[in-house]
Amino acid sequence: MLCEGVTWLDDWFAVEEVAPGVIAIGEPRFHQINWNYLILGTRRALMLDTGPGVRDISKAVRKLTTLPVTALPSHMHFDHTGGLSGFGNIALPDLPVLRACMQDGWLMPTDDLYVGYWEGMTWTPVKPAIWLPIGSEIDLGGRRLRLLHTPGHSPDSVALHDRENGLLFAADFVYPGKLYAQIANSDLKSYLDAAEALLPQLTEATTILSAHGKPDAQRLHRAPRLGRQDVADLADSLRRLKASGERPAQWPVNDRMSLLLSEAAFLSWQEPG
Repeated sequence: MLCEGVTWLDDWFAVEEVAPGVIAIGEPRFHQINWNYLILGTRRALMLDTGPGVRDISKAVRKLTTLPVTALPSHMHFDHTGGLSGFGNIALPDLPVLRACMQDGWLMPTDDLYVGYWEGMTWTPVKPAIWLPIGSEIDLGGRRLRLLHTPGHSPDSVALHDRENGLLFAADFVYPGKLYAQIANSDLKSYLDAAEALLPQLTEATTILSAHGKPDAQRLHRAPRLGRQDVADLADSLRRLKASGERPAQWPVNDRMSLLLSEAAFLSWQEPG
């Protein structure tokens, strides 16, 4: 079930070197087809997202690098934080919505941020070691990543930009398939604002690595890749949606993506008609 260049690490995790020093760790047997990213520098590594926790991804990471690893969730949804407690060094974006989730040094996200109730998942409390300001650079040694705030799908969503190597780790901001803007805390004004802010930072050569994949026509899996045009199409589709005055349950973006929508997501820039 894997494309050429993608291999099984065990019977659950698939791995693909998507760029020099970047290993995508996929879970194609999980119905959301999560892809998480191990980003290697010369001194340390960063693990962006930790999957749903069906299997312990930290054990997979230890097979792939001997570098010290910092885990950073792109946002709090259960399918991105399920394996977070397996890591000893956890970084969080320094956002008010996440600071408000701290209880006596422990991170305790609200149900609307974690949404584990969708699939009977239970949050395991963790203690963050590092708070990263938005816009800050993460220096891994020979590789620098800039932390970007990309809300819309969720208020705490972030992405990582490796400008030198032409990579954007976009998590759930864009991915092939149906983009979730129909869930609690999704917000279309934030989605559009974030897309418009992101576009000038990208080039036509930027590869966007996303957090959810789709099998190809042969039902084979690889890490999902998009480009700057997909972000441009998202921004354009949101502008058209706003101008239309419509409130559909689904809205096309391009031939790779569409938006799933809810009434609540419209409230920030569109009054009920």
